[in-house]
Amino acid sequence: MKRRLMCVLAGMALFTCGALAAPEDSARPWVYWDWMGSAVDRENISALLKQYAEGGLGGVHIVPIYGVKGVEDRFIQFLSPQWMEMLAFTVSEAKRVGMGVDMSTGTGWPFGGPMVNDATAATKLVLDSQPVEQGKPVSAPAAPRLLTVVVRYADGSRADVTAEVKAGNWAPSANGTLYLASLEPTGQKVKRAAPGGEGPVLDPFSAEAMQSYLAAFDNAFANYPGPFPRGQYHDSYEYYGASATEGIFDIFQQDRGYDLRSFLPELKGDGNADLVARVRNDYRAVLDAELARYIGAWVDWSRSKGCITRYQAHGSPGNLLDLYALADVPETEIFGPSGYPIPGLRTEFRPITDQPNPLVIKFASSAAHVAGRNLASSETCTWLGEHFRIPFTLVKPELDQFFTAGINHIFYHTLAYSPKDAPWPGWLFYASTNFAPSNTQWPHFRALNDYAARVQAALREGAPDNDVLLYFPIHDIWQRPSGALNYQMGVHDDSWLNASGFGDTARWLWRRGYGCDYASDKQLLKAKASNGLLQTDGATYAAVVVPRCRFMPIETLRQLLELSHQGVPVLFPEGPPQDVPGLHDLEARRAAFAPLREEALLAPHGDLMPLLSTTTVKREAFPDKGLRFIRRKHDDGYTYFISNLGDREFDGWADMGTRAESAVFTDPMRGDRSGRATWIHTDNGDRCYVQLAAGESVLLRTYTGQAPESKEWAYLRPVLKQATTLTAPWDVTFLEGGPQLPEPRHIEKLESWTEWGEEAAQFGGLTRYRTAFQRPGAGEYILDLGDVRESARVVLNGRVVATLFALPFRVPVGDYLRDGENELILEVANLGANRIAAMDRQGVDWRHYYEINFVNILYKPFDASAWDPVPSGLLGPIKLIPAEVIREPQT
Repeated sequence: MKRRLMCVLAGMALFTCGALAAPEDSARPWVYWDWMGSAVDRENISALLKQYAEGGLGGVHIVPIYGVKGVEDRFIQFLSPQWMEMLAFTVSEAKRVGMGVDMSTGTGWPFGGPMVNDATAATKLVLDSQPVEQGKPVSAPAAPRLLTVVVRYADGSRADVTAEVKAGNWAPSANGTLYLASLEPTGQKVKRAAPGGEGPVLDPFSAEAMQSYLAAFDNAFANYPGPFPRGQYHDSYEYYGASATEGIFDIFQQDRGYDLRSFLPELKGDGNADLVARVRNDYRAVLDAELARYIGAWVDWSRSKGCITRYQAHGSPGNLLDLYALADVPETEIFGPSGYPIPGLRTEFRPITDQPNPLVIKFASSAAHVAGRNLASSETCTWLGEHFRIPFTLVKPELDQFFTAGINHIFYHTLAYSPKDAPWPGWLFYASTNFAPSNTQWPHFRALNDYAARVQAALREGAPDNDVLLYFPIHDIWQRPSGALNYQMGVHDDSWLNASGFGDTARWLWRRGYGCDYASDKQLLKAKASNGLLQTDGATYAAVVVPRCRFMPIETLRQLLELSHQGVPVLFPEGPPQDVPGLHDLEARRAAFAPLREEALLAPHGDLMPLLSTTTVKREAFPDKGLRFIRRKHDDGYTYFISNLGDREFDGWADMGTRAESAVFTDPMRGDRSGRATWIHTDNGDRCYVQLAAGESVLLRTYTGQAPESKEWAYLRPVLKQATTLTAPWDVTFLEGGPQLPEPRHIEKLESWTEWGEEAAQFGGLTRYRTAFQRPGAGEYILDLGDVRESARVVLNGRVVATLFALPFRVPVGDYLRDGENELILEVANLGANRIAAMDRQGVDWRHYYEINFVNILYKPFDASAWDPVPSGLLGPIKLIPAEVIREPQT
């Protein structure tokens, strides 16, 4: 028997009855704030922070970098008393306008600078080999930091001949191969360093080096005159070339229990493939442990200053899950554009082809969920497209991809500090999407941030509710005979994820609507069974899934079996692992592993979906409909964020994985639009009626009981055959922007304003369109703006309806229409592409930076002089579409 329920939103502090309340400042997006040359001053800091706050930003992350040519007299040396005064003033001013401040614990990237010396600089292990002949003397090598020399004779025997070779008086007793290991500096310098931050890169495998590095910050903060920043930040590892640290062989022997010097051939990659892989696995595990000590020292120091930590573990050779979890806020990133199929989502000038993988994003959010961190952040929109050609239409899908992968703390990348005397386009960073006030869409930036803040506030309430905990078999990655010793797992190259059983299973769960987080060996060892569920520090899971994997530590398999004995569903769909990883104590560990594996072989295996159906794991049908989602739980129900990143509209029923008595939709694009969702019970579960056009998203809040009364959600179905195209003339006024304001125009038809002469063709900024029309009839209507280049604030009869900055550019307007004549005003912002192209054609010198200066997305010198005009303004057609209000959707 079916029972139709109409439901309503209430309860959460985020929401009010019938409408979404103003989001709290803490849920607003933050932004990377590049201090170019640290050429900052109090007047500009104060004015800019006020402007940023008015634009809807919640905080700034200070990144001191290289400077601007011609203003060297403004440069401030990093960590100097004057720099610390500017930091203190910034934190105080930000607090005054309701913003927060984070800072990089360094300049540019990665960590390093003048406080790093030869003893604490990053080093690499260099492995060489050369054939030797019986009786032929071997000259001493030129390597200044030669660690060890081993000879492997033709009969397989080997000997340590380090002292003899160094002395220069050794000749082999038989033919063989000489293996030499030396520790050499990487020679890397801090990339894009700020004045006072230049110097060698720090050794990332030494906690002692980190402590030495931080001493300079202790000195700088000793007489710090103001409040501390909220947080400290460590960037990702793609730019570390280190693969060893001082004393690496002794560290290895203490950690692994055998002398690595005896296995130099295998470490180099020569010999039996299995033995090579095992030695390299052990080496990578040691690097992981040392990296954790290094980051742990930084975390402890930051907390001693009252600061939280944001940390990008990706790109490192360590276990990403454990490393992310060391920080208060694990942070991921996307570099380059995503290839969304949303109709009308323009992709011109976006030649980067490596698309971000949401399954990689989930490493940061998983670490946050499992470890009990409420925030998971992201470096967002780095190189989303070519400079001056990135509309907010491209930004929203990126945000939605992060949100559905569990991220709830957006950091835009980037906004460069730019003083008021810097002419347009102001100071700019070379590898970013420009989120500064010089962006011609800035008048509509607040709407984008309001949207993000509403979603983020919802995704911070309650607790994560991913039912499946998926084991991450790190040793299947480490125990490979090929690849670098410091094998890096990055977000830009996800081949390490895709070519694995783990990647296959994670993808299968994602596409079939099973919410999952990932867990490392260490995290599983800390988990506990509770009433048939798995409890970690931060979340509860209904099942553990072990993907296809070859290697697993004894302790992990033993823990999984013990959890199973205590009632936690532990599933091995493709059978248990085959062997233990590494070389240390191999035979003893194999002997202990064998009976555990025999027991695991008795566990149910086969297709994963039937296995999951025997548990309390909930499956959502949204991916079946081409939708993405994430779910969080509350004491009285659940919150869903649902996004349509596909190429077609969804209008129909979705089978729900949860039960409810009531539920409410809220439109995060407009805080004033919410209402009771149509929800039904069936014998097979609950169902909800959902409408989402391509590009749209929605929040859904469910309740175990009846929610306070509110109006019904407006399910609207456009009657396209009865649409009215607005053909009345338009009065167009250019409001703000440049290089100059064109004269007002009266136009009979909509077209790109680049067709209105050279002055308009060069213009970038805000323009007002005004027209009048007769209401066609009674009832609900949808205003469809057609092709908008690039965003529009809609004002109807003097009332602001919405600011539309992303697809689809349409909005219900029935409540704003009146009988007779109606006045429609659209304030439209375009891109800055045409303005910068005109400047380049005129030879204006605006690129004057140190280091890399200013490059295009292919890292070639930026030059827009050959660009064709980018369409701008309202291209139409603009239609008023009658809409059928659906009261009783067909089941």
